[in-house]
Amino acid sequence: MRVFIDNPGKRFYVRELTRLTDSLINSVRRELNNLLDLRLVSAEPVAPITGEVKRGLNIKKYYYLNEKNLFLPDLKSLFSKGKILLEKHLVEKICKLGDVKYLSFGGSFVDDTQATTDVFIVGKLDLEKVRFGLHKFEEDAGRPIRYTILDENEYRLRRDISDKFLDDILSNPRNVVVVDKLERRKLKTDQYE
Repeated sequence: MRVFIDNPGKRFYVRELTRLTDSLINSVRRELNNLLDLRLVSAEPVAPITGEVKRGLNIKKYYYLNEKNLFLPDLKSLFSKGKILLEKHLVEKICKLGDVKYLSFGGSFVDDTQATTDVFIVGKLDLEKVRFGLHKFEEDAGRPIRYTILDENEYRLRRDISDKFLDDILSNPRNVVVVDKLERRKLKTDQYE
């Protein structure tokens, strides 16, 4: 269900869903039948070569989210709350791995497709443990996470040269800042305002 809610309007084949959910094909078919019975998803038979809606041999089915389902807003809310719990757990894990000076969530966490990174961390951390924790989070969340980790020296260097990448992250109003213990001076462009 999460695949459909995260991708409204997108259509999936059964085999594509097995890859995305890392599940067995019979399990996916069984769950799709349950979702069809509940009218949470819809199916449309399509001829593979022409793309026309048909019935018969060599016809594949596309499955897609039924956006007219009465329970869809409640399901979206439920999955959103589950996502927040996962993020809270991720924050706690990251903060235990070292001295975190700054931690923010952007990109896929705030539905910002233009963002360059999803998780931005500044601090003294065990990089291997952070990478392992983020990889585990990717598995739990079922989606890839783009992350950036800087130590304080690199952060200061980038800040001092007015690095565009850093400025884009720090000035993005959509990003959710969870930890902010950095001593940040105004960027050069802001000094003249």
